[in-house]
Amino acid sequence: MKLSFFAKDDFARQPVPLSERRSWIPLTLVWFALGTDIIAALIGASLATGQTVANAMIVVSVSSLILGLLGGLGSYVGSTTGLSTGLISQFAFGNIGGRIVTTFIAIVFFISFGVYVGAFGESFQHLLQSVFGINLSVSWAAVIGGAMMTITATIGYKAIERLSAISFPLMLFLLSGLAGTIIGTEAKGEWFFVEPAGGTTMTILAGISFILAGWAPIVVISPDIARWAKSPRDAFLSGFLGFLLGNFFMISLTVMMVRITGIENVIQIMLSLNWGILAITILVLAQWTTNDNLLYSSGLALSSLIRNTPKYILTLITGVVGAILAYFQLHNHLLTVFSITGVLIAPVASIYMVEFFLLNRHRFMFTFIQNKKIPSIYWTAIVSWIIASTVGLMTIPAADYGLELFELTGASSLDTFLVAGLVHFLLGKLAIRNESQEKGVTNA
Repeated sequence: MKLSFFAKDDFARQPVPLSERRSWIPLTLVWFALGTDIIAALIGASLATGQTVANAMIVVSVSSLILGLLGGLGSYVGSTTGLSTGLISQFAFGNIGGRIVTTFIAIVFFISFGVYVGAFGESFQHLLQSVFGINLSVSWAAVIGGAMMTITATIGYKAIERLSAISFPLMLFLLSGLAGTIIGTEAKGEWFFVEPAGGTTMTILAGISFILAGWAPIVVISPDIARWAKSPRDAFLSGFLGFLLGNFFMISLTVMMVRITGIENVIQIMLSLNWGILAITILVLAQWTTNDNLLYSSGLALSSLIRNTPKYILTLITGVVGAILAYFQLHNHLLTVFSITGVLIAPVASIYMVEFFLLNRHRFMFTFIQNKKIPSIYWTAIVSWIIASTVGLMTIPAADYGLELFELTGASSLDTFLVAGLVHFLLGKLAIRNESQEKGVTNA
């Protein structure tokens, strides 16, 4: 049979039919699996080496709660419309404006996939060398990993759901066992409040910003998964629990393991305990599910831009581009990449949420796309995005290539989300009032 038979279009350019929708449980497992990955481990290692474990737990708890609420709201929008993020953006930004935003989202996910696969390549290379004695460069290990992960992402959501249903329970069991083994050797628990060897180099607000920046792109594309939910309630519940617990689980365990062992690489920790084969299993499953979601959303974004090409071909293109980027080891600039992409993409979620919940929910109907009744550009959304992104760049520290002109919440991604929401709400209300006045004059 042809590949296109297996690699279904996944309703990329239309609402997911109600007959194909899922309950909150399988969707939650997808979010759990998405949060349990190597990038989360890298974030946890950065927190562990920059502050006390006690402070790191505060950081993870606060950021996970924020992400849970935002992920739940974004998921609600996705289930209500049944559409992908790329199509939803047209309701808030306009036909052309939405395409501009979707193009940007696709670019961000090209980069994100490159970063994630690069992180996979580094650990994969170490495992191949330590366990099997195979010498392979980090770059080529990343390329091979990226190629493997592209396969299931090409098939579509159902493959992601099944992989998540298998991978997360297994990862939960293995990682909990690993953490229990390590923490059990430190019964006194002094490590919980002791500063890291290099002193405190990361504040609580900086830690929250780091996590929010890393997850901002995922919040934006939460409708891509939530559009498969049976109801908005199922969508919100899955998004809230998935972002809250999935994010907290991997990062907090990594923080504790790194501080107790003094080893900053989770894979090296596993190998030091002779968990070689288990380490490979955890690594492959963890990163596979995450990268599948990134590729899947990239394919959906491109599908809303390029209407005549099957989604599976667009997903393959994304995988190839991401693997090429991974070859150049972008993950070595993890904090910088997250900081900049986070402040640029977080406003998108804020704007479409404000538009849906507070301003013009009646716009979010697929018939408007079908009948080409959407204006080219909603300038209120575009202006809000530009203002919020500019503010975000001004609050990013200079060390991360920001302008560092002033500070608001201390979390740049949160700054842009809040600024975008406030500005868009005010401009949107003003636009609605002006429109009402114009109609009144016309009818007079």
